[in-house]
Amino acid sequence: LQRLEGLSIDWLTVTADSPVAGMTIGEARIRKSTGASVVAIIRGASTNAAPGPDDVLEPGDVLVSVGTPDAVDALLARLSSS
Repeated sequence: LQRLEGLSIDWLTVTADSPVAGMTIGEARIRKSTGASVVAIIRGASTNAAPGPDDVLEPGDVLVSVGTPDAVDALLARLSSS
């Protein structure tokens, strides 16, 4: 986790039991529901550096997220809430 003057950058993992697993970024309404942005998806050895709303979130994906500390915390809660 890195915090820079109101900006937080974190790497968050989508678990198999995450409520967003199998959804697209748009379907999960990540930006609208948390305020955080997913700026990259790391899947195995590949990185999608500019994911769009149609990119599917799969278990094991690592999401590089950016936003205020509160927004990134909200995204972490969204990934793990049931």
